[in-house]
Amino acid sequence: MMVEQRAAVIERFREGKEKVLVTTNVCARGIDVEQVSVVINFDLPVDKDGNPDNETYLHRIGRTGRFGKRGLAVNMVDSKHSMNILNRIQEHFNKKIERLDTDDLDEIEKIAN
Repeated sequence: MMVEQRAAVIERFREGKEKVLVTTNVCARGIDVEQVSVVINFDLPVDKDGNPDNETYLHRIGRTGRFGKRGLAVNMVDSKHSMNILNRIQEHFNKKIERLDTDDLDEIEKIAN
């Protein structure tokens, strides 16, 4: 996507004309959109050696819950390797990351609100 196109899409998202924004790490830094309430990490960020990229993780999840509002970060984990990466991120930040039972829609709704 060209820079101009990307800027136009982000502006539409800021204006509330778009409800979902799918991005790469390019958007993890420097975008401040007040209404972002949920960030979903489809893949956990890793460096070129396959180690957790803690700085990128922080920038990604930092897009939600800004300006004194609550936010939710969801990490998709589909393997032992991904779980290991998530555990290492959790240890780095000394912050417990809660497991979400995806079969319990009431729990998901409770966390989201």
